[in-house]
Amino acid sequence: MGVYSFIIISIIFLVFLNIVQIKNNSIISIRIVCFLLFIVTGLRYVSLFIFTLDIQTSILKYFVYFYYGSMIGITIPSILALWYTIPRFREKISEISLLILLSPFLIFYLYLLYLQPLEIIIKPGIGYGFRLLFPWNIFVSIYQGIFVIIVITLSTLGFRYYSFKFPRSQYLLFLLSYLLLMIDGLTILFKRINTFQPFIISEAFVLIAILYAFSTKPIKEQKRN
Repeated sequence: MGVYSFIIISIIFLVFLNIVQIKNNSIISIRIVCFLLFIVTGLRYVSLFIFTLDIQTSILKYFVYFYYGSMIGITIPSILALWYTIPRFREKISEISLLILLSPFLIFYLYLLYLQPLEIIIKPGIGYGFRLLFPWNIFVSIYQGIFVIIVITLSTLGFRYYSFKFPRSQYLLFLLSYLLLMIDGLTILFKRINTFQPFIISEAFVLIAILYAFSTKPIKEQKRN
């Protein structure tokens, strides 16, 4: 097994840990939404693993639905995790209202899947892949940039509002992981060479941040106990 395949399998395991953990979350809507989105993320990485195998290109079209799954599979859970860990955020907006506000991003993703503005490419050492055609590559970059800005802003505010070490470490991990996502995005924008598939390392850090955020009860619930 090559290094790339090992990394992919490790990330699939991270997704599995997130799925197991979110099943115990006390908020039903968060539990259901994140569970489904983690499944989508897991299927993305299963697809990436399959792409390393010697398969017919005609089969690849069936995996296009999952290739960009992290567009919703880690971004939306990141916002929900920060909502879960930042009391001021939770007090100002309900989880249902937050999900409604995030729904346009899901609609954009589904519309992208419907149009499928993609081409199949071969990447040396990592197998097949898809590449977005212009101008959808720009649209997706803007989409991801919006999430990066939101998460970095919320993480910074959470770090500023609360002096408790534990939530601060959660916010810091989100901040660092999304800075890595931003760096990955810039390497694509400026056409720098990536050793592996773009975003997989930074997405792994995001999955760790989400896992860490949902690992404990929110600050106020901890105080009650």
